[in-house]
Amino acid sequence: MYVCICNAVTEDDVHGCMASGCTTAKAVKAACGFKPGCGLCTKRIHTMVSEYRASTAMADALLEGADALLGSNDPATSTAA
Repeated sequence: MYVCICNAVTEDDVHGCMASGCTTAKAVKAACGFKPGCGLCTKRIHTMVSEYRASTAMADALLEGADALLGSNDPATSTAA
């Protein structure tokens, strides 16, 4: 689905930019090569970036929790001989 009709930018384009490291709407717009237009896409891009950041933070927290649980009992990471 198109996020920005003026610049022909799709949701996939925005997701690709975020996966490449864009963490703000401004960075996404720059990476997608946005030119000034009507501006109706801005709210949608802000929402997409917020959702992406929240899901990334949740995934990181879950992985860190798993690492902490596994790290203390994992023989592969143990330093005791």
